Amino acid sequence: MSKPVLKKNHWAARVNECSVSKDARGELNVPLRGGAENGEFAYIGPVNDDVVLYKSGTLNEGELLLEVENLSISGLPLYDVQTVIKNCKGPVRLKTVRQGHLSCPGRWK
Repeated sequence: MSKPVLKKNHWAARVNECSVSKDARGELNVPLRGGAENGEFAYIGPVNDDVVLYKSGTLNEGELLLEVENLSISGLPLYDVQTVIKNCKGPVRLKTVRQGHLSCPGRWK
């Protein structure tokens, strides 16, 4: 069976995977915003690269958080996402996607 061909502008082409270690206090130091309780997907807040301990890849502000340790977190409240991260052992694998731009004014910038 052959793989389906993705269009050049398909969102899957913008998926980013990275691995981030926790600091000595057990903090990931990756600010998260949004969440289902706010009617949004969880996304990455302003990143201070001086305190984030990257093992591989990088994160950028505004990226939507899709998975934590291969667990889909879309539609979860932020406190549940943070609980999943808190319970991870070792470096935390995150899958994010850059947000796209719609041609409709006033929507998703």
